[in-house]
Amino acid sequence: MRTIDILVVVDCVGAIASGNLKNNTYIVDTNGYEGSWNEGTSQLVSVCQDGQGLSWSVTSVNPGNEVNIVSFSGPMVSSHICNPQKQGISGAESWKGNVQSHGGIGQYKYNLTLSIDGKAMTFDAYIKVV
Repeated sequence: MRTIDILVVVDCVGAIASGNLKNNTYIVDTNGYEGSWNEGTSQLVSVCQDGQGLSWSVTSVNPGNEVNIVSFSGPMVSSHICNPQKQGISGAESWKGNVQSHGGIGQYKYNLTLSIDGKAMTFDAYIKVV
């Protein structure tokens, strides 16, 4: 089973000015036509399977802003479905986790906290285990 890569693209200037990430975050994954939906919005639902690897990374649309993933929380983590951990070195970090639903299916929300130029902000997205 291949790892699903999930890229979070942030309009940092818009997020800081508005005080929210929901309308300034665009998420895509490598599922293509395999079932994910809401791609290009902050509400991406990445379709995955039990045992599948997920890998998140983040980048800024604005060249002068620094954005990093700080943490994951929410039902996906608290239900022990997937608990991503930071991997790599500074400047080339990603967060990786394996789906561990033990045969269960369902949709799980996660909260992703980002640091934008040192300011922490959070938004919600989803995985759907099929």
